[in-house]
Amino acid sequence: MNVFALRSDCNRYQNLVFTSEEDWAILHQFDEGRLIQSWTPPFVEVLRDDKFNRNLPPSDFPHLAVAVPVFSLRALNVLRGMIEENGEILPLSCTEGEYYVFNVTTFTDALDESLSGVKRFKDGGVMRVLKYAFFGDRLCRATIFKIPQFPRSEVYVTDKFRNLAIDNGLLGFKFINLWEG
Repeated sequence: MNVFALRSDCNRYQNLVFTSEEDWAILHQFDEGRLIQSWTPPFVEVLRDDKFNRNLPPSDFPHLAVAVPVFSLRALNVLRGMIEENGEILPLSCTEGEYYVFNVTTFTDALDESLSGVKRFKDGGVMRVLKYAFFGDRLCRATIFKIPQFPRSEVYVTDKFRNLAIDNGLLGFKFINLWEG
């Protein structure tokens, strides 16, 4: 089993941005558990930037923020069965397509800190991981998850998720291979 960092291919496909500056604060809520009860869909739009995004094709996984996955309706239809059990699917308001933000609520304590290359804060907490190692037995059923060490900064997926996205021709996904188990 492999573990990948889930990223958007934001240089080759369209990106989304919030239409209101205040909505960026929503991103800080994505490590606090469930959001569905208080969720009001924020407005987003396709980023228009002549230098970087002009004429980029639509994405099934547009970039909004690193630790907050956004899926097109097409991607959601393919991945729904796999992702529903790992978080909340929350709608976004967009006039240029149907998009959903995914609040990952599955935290898997699978990072093997003793075998990983870890840079630490003075208090002993993990600042960043230079080389990843995972406890393979803790990933048996994992598909999309976060780790407790980084509740806001990264979303991880395994081969099962990656293969489903690739096999269905979903566009805009970028999988950074972190660990081969």
